[in-house]
Amino acid sequence: MNLLEEIQKDAIDTSSDLGSLLRKCKVLAARLGSKELEDWLIWESNGYPEDVPVPEYRVWSLQVKGHFFGPFGSGLKNAPIPMLLLPEKVKRRYNEYECRLSIAAVESAIKQNKTGMFQVTTGDLAVVLGEKVYENMNCLQCWAEFSITDLDELLNIVRERVLDFSLAVWKEYPNAGVTNSKASEPLSPDKVTQIFHTRIHSGIANLVGTANDSSIGFNITPNNFDTVHSVLKDNGVSEKDIAELKNAVTQDKPPQSPRQFGPKVSSWIAKMVQKSSEGTWNIAIGAAGNLLAEVISKFYGC
Repeated sequence: MNLLEEIQKDAIDTSSDLGSLLRKCKVLAARLGSKELEDWLIWESNGYPEDVPVPEYRVWSLQVKGHFFGPFGSGLKNAPIPMLLLPEKVKRRYNEYECRLSIAAVESAIKQNKTGMFQVTTGDLAVVLGEKVYENMNCLQCWAEFSITDLDELLNIVRERVLDFSLAVWKEYPNAGVTNSKASEPLSPDKVTQIFHTRIHSGIANLVGTANDSSIGFNITPNNFDTVHSVLKDNGVSEKDIAELKNAVTQDKPPQSPRQFGPKVSSWIAKMVQKSSEGTWNIAIGAAGNLLAEVISKFYGC
């Protein structure tokens, strides 16, 4: 059984150790020369740094709750606080909570949890809210929480994407990762990158292809989505998909550096690259990645 087959076996076995599976994938990534895969595995194993956008499966909304007290001993405990009432500058923090924990930390948190819920501190939010939530009642304490189901789903998705990636590589080159393979045409790093983009996708930074033979020319005016719409339409992107991108760039923060897109934009790019690979968007997969990255980067002005 070669390394690729071991990875497939462990990915299928839900009782196998996920940390060990990721370490095997690191060896495979090194042998295949895939920097994108190596980065993803490092971040999943060690946790995501603050300057690295997290994948979409690590983003979910929190329920904000609090204790309130009013006159004559009145009050409310564990009362929900509508997201609409949160200050604009912190609303996104709770509406799109980013889980940056390592896989090991996630597994440990699940094992130690006794209530089925996890709490996230909210700092001085209770003071900010004051009497703005419930009439004649002051917020004494508040917190945010999410279900253990969110962490369980995170682990399941990581395992599924490892399996999807390994199977896709195996279909192209069954001996991938075998150091003494006699095959005359090993899987190229560019091809591995393309498979990575379509199988382990949605929300990972730098989610674009690396086709060196793609030549793309267009005019995009920074912060003018009409120009983005025109270029994408000319390149066969549907109106529905363009509308989804418009919504994504509205919700994501502008990137701090070229091609380091936010989770919603990265997720959209991944979906479009997937469509290209499946033939539902009539464009070469490498050109698709470059086109989308260049268009969106120019829209952001970077």
